[in-house]
Amino acid sequence: MVVLGLGLWAGAPCVRAELICPEPSFNAGHLLAGKPFKHLFALNNQGKEAIHILEALPSCGCLRPTLSKTILNPGEAITLPIEIHTLTKPQGAHRFSINIRYKEAGEIKELALEVKALIQVEVEVTPAASAIFTDRAITHTFSVKDMRAKPMRIIAADSSNARVTFQIHPPTLNENKESIQIITVFISELLTPGKHDLWIHLVSDDASYGEMKIPLTIVKRDGKLASAAPSRLYLEGSVGIPFGAKMVRINKAGTEPVKVDKVECSHPAFKCTWAQGPGDDATIRLLLDEKKLPPGETIAELRVLLKGHQTQSVIIPVNIQLK
Repeated sequence: MVVLGLGLWAGAPCVRAELICPEPSFNAGHLLAGKPFKHLFALNNQGKEAIHILEALPSCGCLRPTLSKTILNPGEAITLPIEIHTLTKPQGAHRFSINIRYKEAGEIKELALEVKALIQVEVEVTPAASAIFTDRAITHTFSVKDMRAKPMRIIAADSSNARVTFQIHPPTLNENKESIQIITVFISELLTPGKHDLWIHLVSDDASYGEMKIPLTIVKRDGKLASAAPSRLYLEGSVGIPFGAKMVRINKAGTEPVKVDKVECSHPAFKCTWAQGPGDDATIRLLLDEKKLPPGETIAELRVLLKGHQTQSVIIPVNIQLK
């Protein structure tokens, strides 16, 4: 029995690397919408092999994780800072999640992190999140509503891209005596083609709110390139009820027919097929497995890679709300 026991012990596999977070779920309690919130998640490698962190996928555009390094040696630990910008969130309970994908010993694994919070709304932005698709100069507006008796005043707005500028209009009162302030966004025709994920930075005269941030996605199309219709998918569903198939048409540019090489899906709940037609265009068929979607908001994208003389990729953002 002793010999057998030693044999089993000797033949047992070595302890493999494992990414551990001591507190993967954090309850932030009550948060005021608009006040930036920061949190640090501790990550450590408790195994005997190095691990490679591939990506940190947030559940929504208001959540931004920042990875300081991607290779963790045995026993090594790092912190993962995250910022949550809640200005666009409705009142009530929210769950902000991050999916850490990592590789160890050739195997892809995942670690789920989350922040839970109860959002209280005094300041509201409409529309809550914006995605703009254009092939020319364009303007866009959004409003900031302050429901307090002594409302703030937005005094400055900017972004990280010099081709996106702003005009701040004086505040007015609506029928409920609430302060409404309109901000106009000007997108220059000189903005380079492609996808631009920006933060709009708002500065107010209310020091207690600090700098507020609003996510903005701009997709500048090149008129010589293929495009998608619809250019963005907004999907709503309920837990336990399957989604129906969604179709996206890839429109040709010029005279050359669209030829799809492959479709890359950024979320494991997606499955895509494609076919030629109608005509010289192509059609993408998207299926979603609701069992692989978390409740709440999920932001993902489809990347359609084309071949032939029309080599390019067409990016289709997808917003999913699962109730």
